[in-house]
Amino acid sequence: MLKNALSNGHSSQVRGWLLIDGVRHELAQVGPDFCILREPISSNFVCCDTQADLVIEVDGTQRQVVVLLSSTHLSSPKRLQFRTVQVA
Repeated sequence: MLKNALSNGHSSQVRGWLLIDGVRHELAQVGPDFCILREPISSNFVCCDTQADLVIEVDGTQRQVVVLLSSTHLSSPKRLQFRTVQVA
């Protein structure tokens, strides 16, 4: 029985990125009020209240959220805090 249930499983294709001033930054992880980038960006590039588009794509279907970036963690330049402004 378990074998049949597992053989019918499905793995979703999930991708995410953050668009800041038109530049796409791939995401490694996203939470309710933070994201972790795959590659660090310059702290000069992101300052308080920078607007960005957070895009999550699951199996080809995209969801976009407008966020305001509030800060970076000095100990982790890949981690950005944000608050949601608008769900598109």
